[in-house]
Amino acid sequence: MAVVPPAPSLAPARVRRVGEVPVPRVRPLAEVLPRHPRPAPPPGADPGARTRQAQDDLDGVAAALRPVAARLLTAVADVLAGRRPPAHLDGLLAPAALATLVRAAPRPGATPPRPARAPGVSGAGLRGLRVCAVDLRAVEVAAVVHGRDRVRALAARLERDDDGPDDPGRWRLVALRTG
Repeated sequence: MAVVPPAPSLAPARVRRVGEVPVPRVRPLAEVLPRHPRPAPPPGADPGARTRQAQDDLDGVAAALRPVAARLLTAVADVLAGRRPPAHLDGLLAPAALATLVRAAPRPGATPPRPARAPGVSGAGLRGLRVCAVDLRAVEVAAVVHGRDRVRALAARLERDDDGPDDPGRWRLVALRTG
């Protein structure tokens, strides 16, 4: 008997049920960065070596936090598009950033119903993302997000929260500006 391969599915590879919007998970920095940092160059070596190493460390932090920032700002874009309530991001945003997001978000029931979208068109998403590490404990992010009918610029600052030397910390959005 010959084995017949299954017919390809016409459904999208990733289907999300209406109303189910997952809360983004922000991982601690210790999970994302390599375990062993490079040793510091000797003091009498190259005068620019320490500066280059510091910049490489900042670039490493920015590269490691890029996926975290992308997920977090995608969730912010969902709030701005009206697909998610601001309360979903309560633990991930500082009170001042949450207040900014609540002011920028559409009021529940205030937006008129939209016509049906074409298949494959998402409600909100990122078009561009730029992450710049200011310090080993702070990054600034600039992004362009699009909704169904509007394109916005977002600027945010993420800082690392610690509860002590044994706590690996987590990243929290402390400042947000919408355009």
